[in-house]
Amino acid sequence: MKTNLKIVKTVAVASTLVLFAGCSQNSESLSPANRALAGNIVGGKATKAKFQKEAGVVALVLIHEGGKQGICTGTLIAPQLVLTAAHCLVGPESLKAIVAVFTEDINVEIKSDKTRVGVRASVHPDFLDAAMGGAESWSDLALVKLDSPAPEDFKSARLPKSDNLTATGVRLLQMGYGRAEASREATSDTSGVLRQVSGIKVLEKSSDGKELKMDEATKGSCNGDSGGPAFAREKDGKLTLVGTDSRGTQEDTCIGVGIYTNVGSHLEWIAKQSEALMAAAAAPAAAPVAPVAPSEPSAPSAD
Repeated sequence: MKTNLKIVKTVAVASTLVLFAGCSQNSESLSPANRALAGNIVGGKATKAKFQKEAGVVALVLIHEGGKQGICTGTLIAPQLVLTAAHCLVGPESLKAIVAVFTEDINVEIKSDKTRVGVRASVHPDFLDAAMGGAESWSDLALVKLDSPAPEDFKSARLPKSDNLTATGVRLLQMGYGRAEASREATSDTSGVLRQVSGIKVLEKSSDGKELKMDEATKGSCNGDSGGPAFAREKDGKLTLVGTDSRGTQEDTCIGVGIYTNVGSHLEWIAKQSEALMAAAAAPAAAPVAPVAPSEPSAPSAD
């Protein structure tokens, strides 16, 4: 989804991100319907800056070949690591750069100290096969390593210790930068403002436990919220990240059933990839083949 983000951070341009080098399948094989369903929070309220910082939620601006921009949502799980959806990084257009924005509204000029650039990324290896093969669960997860730690006043989200916070009937808090209109075809663009909605009920888990079906009959996630968090509030009053927004079930509207990746069932992958990304050095920037606008950030490398 387009935004009018004004990035003022100046960095060199590197080569196009290729997340699945060596794979026989191409993400362009995803059907238009699947790409449409992969999804601000419809029926939500604007999130205050203080709460955003406590929750660790950030906007991810995706800059594609030709300068086209899209938006997803992510959650800090460490000062330099953002958890989001795999489909945000994989698509029919070449992804040139990922910019994390640490403000609650990206539709204004953003100062350089409020942005970070993705330098490495890791996508769950099961995602493409599952999404293209029509599997019940997609493992729609990705991790992005930032070029430097998040601003000091942003906290990292707490991950669950086990998969016991997402039982049927549990009500969760969703957050995201997506559109406020329920229609996926709306011509207006209300994305770019962080919103939240509470009381979203878990309807059930997928048979393998990897995904959560959420009751979004009147409110919930939409385009631009992809990768955004679902939080459970534990007995100590603190929030725990238990889900990330993957997709919906209707092509024309966001109202219905939302599908979130169950974070608790992917803890091993998250831990291993977090360690690998933090241990890896940032990929060196490649020399651009043509002059590049100074506002365009460098592309992250793939793992």
